[in-house]
Amino acid sequence: MKQKVLFFDIDGTLVDTCKNIPSMSQGVKEELKRLQALGHKIFISSGRPKPMVDQQFLDLGFDGYILMNGGYIEIEGQSIYEDRIDYHLISKTIELLEKLGCEYMIETAQHVYLDKRFNGLYSFFDRFHKADHFIREFDREAVLKKAIKVEMNVLNKDKERIEASIKKNFGYTIEFDQHGTDNSFEVYSSTISKATGIEKVLTYFGLNQEDSYAFGDGMNDIEMLKYCGVGVAMGNAVQELKDIADIVCLPIEEDGLEKILKELF
Repeated sequence: MKQKVLFFDIDGTLVDTCKNIPSMSQGVKEELKRLQALGHKIFISSGRPKPMVDQQFLDLGFDGYILMNGGYIEIEGQSIYEDRIDYHLISKTIELLEKLGCEYMIETAQHVYLDKRFNGLYSFFDRFHKADHFIREFDREAVLKKAIKVEMNVLNKDKERIEASIKKNFGYTIEFDQHGTDNSFEVYSSTISKATGIEKVLTYFGLNQEDSYAFGDGMNDIEMLKYCGVGVAMGNAVQELKDIADIVCLPIEEDGLEKILKELF
């Protein structure tokens, strides 16, 4: 079989803390290693920043990572792409967040920054043992100039105002309440997506769209499932993703990923 590249979302696809599945199953691990032994490439494709990628994924030996929804790409340990948010645009949003007293965290290629004042977000991530990844003392203006993505937690009374501001400045926003906190938004360059990241990876390896497979469960997986030669939605995926997928496998709690990888390869 010609070399293929497979792209896997994390939350709801490889693991699912909401369903008490915090680790990849042994079966999935064995399938991923089998695919690599066959000469195929395996990639994480996630909205997470690098510091939030669990050690279990780093230890498995993925060939690379598309992170922050395409804002950062790493192949075989080397950064090949980074798309920073326009400094002046994100500064306007941060000014509004500060005025309204909303918490936010700033994500760069290698670090995540969370102001010491913001205990709500800190407590949320501490529940999942990820709070120790934050840098809490920093020069905000210097960090914003390197920002690839900003995530913010918004009160109901401020939601419409902030959403309108983001849409005005960036063209769109993604509501991120499926795996994150309530009333949360994430903002990044309007020129990127998981699909644009996949396109860059395929170019790097000299492969075509038909050589790619995508596996996901959420709204931010729609572009990559549409783009790839084969798009697989988990059985626990949102309906919008199932509607555009080439294949809908069993849900994660029924070992759907392991079983579909055996069927496809």
